[in-house]
Amino acid sequence: MRVDLHAHTNASDGEHAPEELVRIARERGVTVLGIADHDTIAGIERAVNFAKQFDDIEIIPAVEFSTDWEKREIHVLAYLVDYLDPATIALADKFREGRLGRAQKILAKLDALGVPVEFDAVAAIAGDAAIGRPHVARAMLAAGHVTSIQEAFDKYLASDKPAYVEYESASPHQAVEMIRAVGAVPILAHPLEVTRIIPELIQHGLVGIECYYAQYNEHEQRELVDLAKQYGLLATGGSDFHGLGRMGHMSALGKVDVPIEVVEKMKQAKEKVGNKKPNA
Repeated sequence: MRVDLHAHTNASDGEHAPEELVRIARERGVTVLGIADHDTIAGIERAVNFAKQFDDIEIIPAVEFSTDWEKREIHVLAYLVDYLDPATIALADKFREGRLGRAQKILAKLDALGVPVEFDAVAAIAGDAAIGRPHVARAMLAAGHVTSIQEAFDKYLASDKPAYVEYESASPHQAVEMIRAVGAVPILAHPLEVTRIIPELIQHGLVGIECYYAQYNEHEQRELVDLAKQYGLLATGGSDFHGLGRMGHMSALGKVDVPIEVVEKMKQAKEKVGNKKPNA
């Protein structure tokens, strides 16, 4: 059985529609698939409904919330979200609105740098998806300001570049609390470079960290698994799949060795979250 708890659809910055993502996952032998789009639940219901016709794949509904901490972008995953609950919908809307405001500020910075990009162009590229920096990068490429999406990030959009704008919606600490408040399981995404924040997040109710991650080598994954054990946290994982057209870890759907036991432990953890105090 293959478990991949971190994949994106075109509801955020993935290449494939939810139904297509499910199809690709089944072709790769994935039996448990986490739909974890950035700051939106828009792709979950379609994936769940499409997967119902098959008996060989389970969808884990999730969201990857974007936050900032000490001028560093940090993502917090919310697993087993009730994507039909008004409280969850409101939470996703809050973060989605933060993305919209952030995109407008990024465009203002680009304009000041002599790299003008129209918001309508970015919105057209994003479509119904939650707007993110990849959409801005694609608009920059279309406008002829850069020769590749990677160049857009390297020169302008990366966290240490002149057009970067922090998120204003929440800190990772607040995100953990808000995720618990809607009854979901908060997991720190790709945490290798920010492990020192983990003790703080535990105090706010963090349940686990993403250890089995496509960009991490075996040694790094083992280090994170040991760290999870040290703090009594769940060790989750996934490919962070964005599409077959992407390189490296973006195309590694189903290739990360995530233990099947993680899924049951996550479901057990869900019973302990919600409005309860952290570690209750």
